[in-house]
Amino acid sequence: MNTPLLLSISLRSLKQHKGRSFLTMLGIIIGISAIIATLAIGKGAEEKTRKQFLAMGTNYIELFAGNWFQEGKVAKKRRGSPSLRDRDITVLKRLVPNLKHISPMIGRQEVIGYRESSLLVSIKGGNEQFLKILGRTIKRGMFFNKSHVTQGTRVAVIGSKSAYELFKTLDPIGKTIRIKNVPFTVIGVTKKMENYRGVHDPNFDVIIPLRTMRRDIVKTSRQWLNIVVMSAPTKNDIPFLVHQVRKVMRFHRKIKEGEPDNFTIIDQASIMKAAQGAAATIRLLLLIIASISLLVGGIGIMNIMLVSVTERTREIGIRMALGANSRVILKQFLVEALTLCFVGGVIGITIGIAIPYAIAHLTKWTPITTLSSILVAFLTTSIVGIFFGFYPAYKASTLNPVDALAEQ
Repeated sequence: MNTPLLLSISLRSLKQHKGRSFLTMLGIIIGISAIIATLAIGKGAEEKTRKQFLAMGTNYIELFAGNWFQEGKVAKKRRGSPSLRDRDITVLKRLVPNLKHISPMIGRQEVIGYRESSLLVSIKGGNEQFLKILGRTIKRGMFFNKSHVTQGTRVAVIGSKSAYELFKTLDPIGKTIRIKNVPFTVIGVTKKMENYRGVHDPNFDVIIPLRTMRRDIVKTSRQWLNIVVMSAPTKNDIPFLVHQVRKVMRFHRKIKEGEPDNFTIIDQASIMKAAQGAAATIRLLLLIIASISLLVGGIGIMNIMLVSVTERTREIGIRMALGANSRVILKQFLVEALTLCFVGGVIGITIGIAIPYAIAHLTKWTPITTLSSILVAFLTTSIVGIFFGFYPAYKASTLNPVDALAEQ
């Protein structure tokens, strides 16, 4: 008996017991749809996370004062955690020459105004390399240069959303905004960022020269810094440069061997790796849950196929009496089990593709359904069908024709 004929018989059997067949396939449908949806949502979330961290900057490295990883632990300290200062920048420039860019940064929240409009934004002070490190670009106008930084010129580069909120359709370039009642000339507007890390929207940022920030906004002569931001020439250079920065900072701050750092270095590559690892763990957990549903579905198929063998014992006896051997009977029931799994798998894949796009309306990432995930789903349904359908098929193939024909 050829395979197309067996497939036709299997489909006819499904139609004769529609309700029972659907309930049997339900576990397969739920399991397969869960796998497809999990992979699609996970891939979309991973891509969004990747874009968010790439939006931090190009091969980005951050240096903070204080050891964040020692917080909450009892540790012997011979000195506190001194703040970052301008001299740290000087030392890093001299002793870590492979750094592509380096900039100090001071930031704080302030209200900016233009005529009757006002807006609460994040003011950031940095040098002429600051925007390059952040990986951001100018949409209109220009970024401030080294001369602006050295002279402490009152110029500002504003984010796209700040520009819209304050100026609407007016051209912001050359306009004067006020920060703490100090006039600043807008010389540039940054391009809108679609992806960014955290809840803070960088499209509202206002960037000014560091010296101007200290003199007019922070109003201090102290040379302290919130953060030092740096960039490596390439992604592959990040681990080496992080090691070099740590080594130089420990030497510069006279931290003895065995003592914890009094600073923290965070780099783009390690954060992205940690985030991807966490996402992979969650995705694995969801796949395990989906696999349990598939296991339940497979057991359901085995149960129904055993019932089918019992119900059709006389039919099996007649087939054997007409010349069908054990191999044909085995193949017949195995094809029926595979048909159940295949139909359930197709329905599950359809639902699994639809679910992520429905969820996408409630989230801010786009699910990514790959061909590989669909192939995995088909392969899984085939394995479930063969594994759980083999025993009922084998039991049917080993029936004694005489006993089968005597069955009422």
